Amino acid sequence: MKNNKLDKSLLEVVSTCSNREIECIAYVSNIEKAKQFFSERELVCSLPFIGAVGLKIKTEKLLESTKKTWVKTITKQSNVMALMDVARKILGAGERFGRDVTIAYIDTGIAPHVDFLLGKPRICAFVDLVSGRKNFYDDNGHGTFVSGVGSGNGAASGKKFMGIAPQSNIISIKALNEKGEANAVRILEAMQWIYDNQKKYNIKVVCMSFGSEPLGASDPIMKGAEVLWNRGITMVAAAGNSGPEFETIKSPGISPRIITVGGLKDNRKAGSFSPKQFEIAPFSSRGPAFRRFKPDLVAPSVNITSCSNSAENLYTTMSGTSVATPMVAGLAALILESEPSLSPDQVKFKLMSLSRGITFNRNLEGVGYPLLS
Repeated sequence: MKNNKLDKSLLEVVSTCSNREIECIAYVSNIEKAKQFFSERELVCSLPFIGAVGLKIKTEKLLESTKKTWVKTITKQSNVMALMDVARKILGAGERFGRDVTIAYIDTGIAPHVDFLLGKPRICAFVDLVSGRKNFYDDNGHGTFVSGVGSGNGAASGKKFMGIAPQSNIISIKALNEKGEANAVRILEAMQWIYDNQKKYNIKVVCMSFGSEPLGASDPIMKGAEVLWNRGITMVAAAGNSGPEFETIKSPGISPRIITVGGLKDNRKAGSFSPKQFEIAPFSSRGPAFRRFKPDLVAPSVNITSCSNSAENLYTTMSGTSVATPMVAGLAALILESEPSLSPDQVKFKLMSLSRGITFNRNLEGVGYPLLS
C-alpha cells in the first residue's frame, strides 16, 4: 500500500489491520473543513496552534480522508521508542498524576504539543520574557522537552512517554532564547513573575533545568530561588553537566535550601532495568557546594525521550541533569497532590527520606534516587 500522507509507522498499522479504530493526529490546512468531515466521535480534539486535529477513526475513513486536499499528513499516536515509562517505574510514580498542582517551568518556552493540549487544557499561562509574544512557542526545544518530562500526558504515544505528573497544571516562562541562553536579570524577571502570580495560579513547584557559574554566597539567582522557597514554593534545580570533576554544582543548585538534582544512568536494556546496574552519569556535576553535600537527589538522565517542538517528529531524545530535574519536580507535584499543605522543606525531606543510595558517596548522588512506592 502506498499513501504519501500517512507516516511510515501509521502506514504499517493500516496495512496490517482490519477496519478498526486508530488513534492518530492529522495536520490540516483548514480545521473548519476537518470539523465538517469528521464526526464528533471521530474528532477527539482541535489543535489550531499546530494546525492539527486529534482523531480516533476507523481505517476506511482514515484512508478516505487522505484524498482531501486540506489534509497534509497523518501520524500515528504511538512510538516504538520507550524511555519515560521506564523512568516512572524507577521512581515509583505509580497511579498518582499531580492533579491540580501547578508547576512553573523557567526555560525556552513550550510548543503546542498534543501531550499538553489533549484533554483538559493544562497550560495556565505562557510568559515570553524574550520577545513578548502572546501565543506559546519554543524556538529551541529544550523547554518543551523538559515540560514533557514533568507534565506531559503521553497522548501522542499511547502514554508511552507520559511524564511524571501528567495531570499537573503548567506555567511556561520563556526566559531563555533560541540558543538556550539567558542572563541573570532575565532569570530573575521570571522569578519575579512567579512571586507576583503565585497565588493567582496556585504555583507549588518551579522547575529550573538550567545553571550558571556560581558567584558565591551572594549569587543573585540562588538568592532569588531561596526567596521563592521561603514563600512556600518547592524549587527544583539541575546540578549541572560538568562532571566527573568535584565542586562543579551550578547556580541555583548550589543553594543549601532548594532541591538539587543530579543524573542517574539506569543502564536499561529493552525496557528492563535493575537497580544493581544503576550508576551516576559521568556528566553529572559533583559537590560539595559551600562545604555541603550536593546534589540532594539523582534521577534518570540518560537517553530519555520526551516531547519535541517539531510538528513532524513529536518526540526526541536527550540526556543531562536538565532531564532529571523535571522528574523530581514532577515527584514533588505527586506528593503535593495528596498533601497540599506541605512546606518545601517537608517536600524535600519526604523525597530524601524515600531515596535509595547507589554509590553512597553524597557528593555524587546526595541520598540517591527517590522511590515513592
